[in-house]
Amino acid sequence: MEKFLFEELQLFSLEVAMFLKKTYIIMPTWKWVILTLGICLAFVIRPGLQWLLKLLKEHNPIAKRYAKSFSNYLFRFEIERPLAWILIILLLFALDDALELTGKFVTYYEYLLKGFMGFHIIRIVYYMVDAMGYVFADIAAKTESKMDDNLVPFATKAIKFLVVILGFLMILQSFGLNVMSLMAGLGLGGLALALAAQDTAANLFGSITILFDTPFQVGDWVKVKDMEGTVEEVGFRSTRIRTFYNSVITVPNAMMAKETIDNMGVRPFRRVRQIIGIAYETPPEKIKEFCDRVRYCIKQDNTVNPETVVVNFNGYADSQLNILVQFHLQVFTGPEEMTQQQFIFIEILKIAKELGVEFAYPTQTVYYRGGGAETQQA
Repeated sequence: MEKFLFEELQLFSLEVAMFLKKTYIIMPTWKWVILTLGICLAFVIRPGLQWLLKLLKEHNPIAKRYAKSFSNYLFRFEIERPLAWILIILLLFALDDALELTGKFVTYYEYLLKGFMGFHIIRIVYYMVDAMGYVFADIAAKTESKMDDNLVPFATKAIKFLVVILGFLMILQSFGLNVMSLMAGLGLGGLALALAAQDTAANLFGSITILFDTPFQVGDWVKVKDMEGTVEEVGFRSTRIRTFYNSVITVPNAMMAKETIDNMGVRPFRRVRQIIGIAYETPPEKIKEFCDRVRYCIKQDNTVNPETVVVNFNGYADSQLNILVQFHLQVFTGPEEMTQQQFIFIEILKIAKELGVEFAYPTQTVYYRGGGAETQQA
């Protein structure tokens, strides 16, 4: 019985050996089996490898010690994911060498691995450029010049764009394609593409003009044609303006470079002009006292340029006497201007209440004559 089992086992082993040595498609079965098991094992261990890299990233002492360091900014991204894939792809390359794969299959197999490898390397370089952008943005924030504050995000976007384009070309090159010949062979197609990209090129040159001419900065309050708002971002193609309705207007940079831009954010002083209407019944001496009190109150405000304060009775309207109130505030943002203007206007209301000066509202006086008597109705 034991001899029979031994013979059966020996026969089975021989059949398995013959099966594994037999060539299917382009290589022996045993290579197919090991390659399949290796690929499956790689996919199984990849999540664990990614978790280990994430653990190392979270416990990096340099990133914790230097909050604004390159490594800290870099580790804010999911850099462990592409790193885990790169290590797995290197293991699959090692498996390829160990099995000594041959023929066209190994060519396609390596092309596939090189494509995945290039994609994840591009991701890492992309994250690194972003991290460097944050580092230089911190440095630019410490300088007095505003030009570098705009230059850093623009340069970061440009480098990331180049990283993607060059990375894609390198992947094509790794597939055995002659990229230079391919680009040279575009011919008329390239010319058509260039013609179609005229607007894009115009917007790009417009953004460069805005960057170096600096007609405005991010955060400035600007007026362009019938658009008005705060500049949020200056990109490759367009500038985004947040309006006072809280909507966002996207303006092509080619148009921004050509149009007249009224930059309200660079005003050293901001004019406030208001016409106050008081009742016709107000006595002349009280009008003078009211103007003097308001003028004195405004001049005491430390945000007001006292040389620009004008408070005078300057005209007769249909139902009111006009008091011109004009001054300039030395503030730097729209919210500061509104807050200070409100404070001064409330002080004017208090002065009017103290003096008994009544503000006018639209009225009409109609006279009736009848029976020799004259009556008046307001």
